[in-house]
Amino acid sequence: MDQGTMNKCGAATEKNAANGSKDEPAPAVDSAEEAFGKLLQLVRAVQSGMRNIDASHGLSGSQVWALWQISAQPGLRVTELAEAQQLHPSTASNLLDKLETHGLVRRERRDTDNRVVRLYLTDAGLELAKNLPGPLQGRLRQALRALPQVELAGLLNGVTSVLERMNASPR
Repeated sequence: MDQGTMNKCGAATEKNAANGSKDEPAPAVDSAEEAFGKLLQLVRAVQSGMRNIDASHGLSGSQVWALWQISAQPGLRVTELAEAQQLHPSTASNLLDKLETHGLVRRERRDTDNRVVRLYLTDAGLELAKNLPGPLQGRLRQALRALPQVELAGLLNGVTSVLERMNASPR
């Protein structure tokens, strides 16, 4: 190849002409492309696991996760559920609408100002939640828990840094 080389993922890389070297690809580009490929692989694995849950329970992965969280913390507030699922509160509310339509969740207002909504599972929701795999049982969580602490800390720092950079960029 005259204008580039192949990296480990099979993607062509441009030669680094800026420093005069014709043999070395830009390491940041190679590493970024390899990391991007690995992240896509991870996302696909998680999506595949969620599809399996969708097929076996008739619920989306987000709905299953919401049911699990409400079963683990009866009386959870909508805002707390949204934060735990990394969702906007209005998106969490829409998700809860669907669960409520299926008769799995109920919302209660007990506070004096009537603004705080607490979430509880119905009897049908409790029965379904008994058979759901909890988030701590998933393959990704098991893999993360098995990592040495130093690797886990590095992963957390790296992912946090990427998310911060993505949020800082204009949309």
